[in-house]
Amino acid sequence: MLQWLLESIKKPFKILIILIIFFLVFPYFLGEYYGKSFIEKIEISLVSFLILVAITEIAFRIIYKITFGLKYQFIKKIPFKALSVEPHPYLPFIAKKNFKSYPSERLNYPIHKNYYSAEVATNNFSFNNGLNGNRNIKVPKPKNLIRINCLGGSTTANYISYKNKNYSYPLELEKILKLKTHKNIEVNNCGTGGYNSADLLVRLMLQIIDTSPNYIVIYHAYNDIKSYLTKNFKSDYSHSRKNLGETYWKFALGSKIPDVPLNFINYLKNKWLPSNHRHSLIEVISKGKFNPKLNFHIGLKIYERNIQSMIDLCIKNKIKVVLCTYCFYLHKEIKSSSLHNLYRKIVIEENKVMKKLAKKNKVKLLIQYILHPRE
Repeated sequence: MLQWLLESIKKPFKILIILIIFFLVFPYFLGEYYGKSFIEKIEISLVSFLILVAITEIAFRIIYKITFGLKYQFIKKIPFKALSVEPHPYLPFIAKKNFKSYPSERLNYPIHKNYYSAEVATNNFSFNNGLNGNRNIKVPKPKNLIRINCLGGSTTANYISYKNKNYSYPLELEKILKLKTHKNIEVNNCGTGGYNSADLLVRLMLQIIDTSPNYIVIYHAYNDIKSYLTKNFKSDYSHSRKNLGETYWKFALGSKIPDVPLNFINYLKNKWLPSNHRHSLIEVISKGKFNPKLNFHIGLKIYERNIQSMIDLCIKNKIKVVLCTYCFYLHKEIKSSSLHNLYRKIVIEENKVMKKLAKKNKVKLLIQYILHPRE
């Protein structure tokens, strides 16, 4: 039944017909059958409607909690003009250049309840970089500057705000290095949330390489997994990815629909007409049928190819490479999830690839992933 519901959500017209029958037609017939006067029929229909809405809302919250292990987080719409991402001809999406992000909001992190997204801006290369996000990367690179560019997905790109201070790993790395040396060091955040290894490779080749970094730090895994486990696998990931331009109109239309203070309505609305890219972006650029039973080792070879290509490009341009293994923690809310256990298994294999490539290319490897004692 649950699987049927999840699949049906992908068919808006079908669900709309069911909702009209359930919330409008059914209460109408109840009113017609039990009501004696016109007023009584209206009252019965209205009460029936409200009861059905309440039951649906309660049922949705329970089913969502059981299915995903988390309470549903109500998604507030963002004005279309305030979206900080846009289509790109060679990438699924890119952040807007020199653009201020939407105001901070509380993050739904299961093991960290008091973190908020940081209100930052992008720089001249469309990255969030430096304390406020808008620190430009100067080209040509200033003399005597040691430039370190960090590549990765959201674990690199994301800023969090805690007690009114902004944090990201490139920010912290820069602080540590500056305490250890008097040399002129710059650590740039060249990560983008949601990017897989193919996206990072394209971004490195077409843009990041132009900043003439001395070091490239690659901390990346996990984001390729959906492509590994999507049917009809293709080595360019075109079987599982599409361009934001194909669905950008949905954000424009969704931003015009007012927020209804009901979780199940909010959920359906954001499935069909998303209006907050922070929560819907990856879903709207994804396609294909996900199947966790597929052989992920086929995709793992492409992951290895993409990382090797990045290393080759760096070595060719006399850039030193630092590879990192990836952290993955099975916290108590997902520890019993077969899907998340599969993700952990795949991330461990991706970490083995990083170790293999570090040894093969004689580059530095930072061991970030260490099994937690409770695992």
